[in-house]
Amino acid sequence: MKKAKPFIGIILIVIGTLTLTATQLKALNGSNWLLLSGLLLIVTGIIMHIRIIKSE
Repeated sequence: MKKAKPFIGIILIVIGTLTLTATQLKALNGSNWLLLSGLLLIVTGIIMHIRIIKSE
């Protein structure tokens, strides 16, 4: 877990980006909860990444 800790923020950003990409599918078009969850994942990932970098 120690080796993965610096990459948690990046992983959240990638998952958020994939979530936003998934909303472009025809079946998921217009799902506001998917858009909001993708945005929250990206913002949380950015904040966590910055905090981890500052703590090192």
